[in-house]
Amino acid sequence: MIRATIEMKIKAGREGEFENAWEAIAGQVRSIPGNRRQELLRDPKNPSSYVLTSDWDTAEEFHAFERSTEQDELTRPLRDLRESSRMMVHSLIKHVEGA
Repeated sequence: MIRATIEMKIKAGREGEFENAWEAIAGQVRSIPGNRRQELLRDPKNPSSYVLTSDWDTAEEFHAFERSTEQDELTRPLRDLRESSRMMVHSLIKHVEGA
């Protein structure tokens, strides 16, 4: 499994708009082949700072989506709301559930 993680700084005062846009986009991405789950996290000490995660069955499925025109169109609203972003992609090696 592949996990894409994006650290994103949102323009001040636009956090609610960003969260609504992310939720709408995530609802569409969930139907893309290979997408397992997505999460949105916010820094409690810096409400304009977010982390987005997206888990995919394979690197090929993730990269096919990441390079697609569909991805470009879907994520356009997020790009308009951000000040900065940084993406990392990792292979999930181990996962341990809590007791």
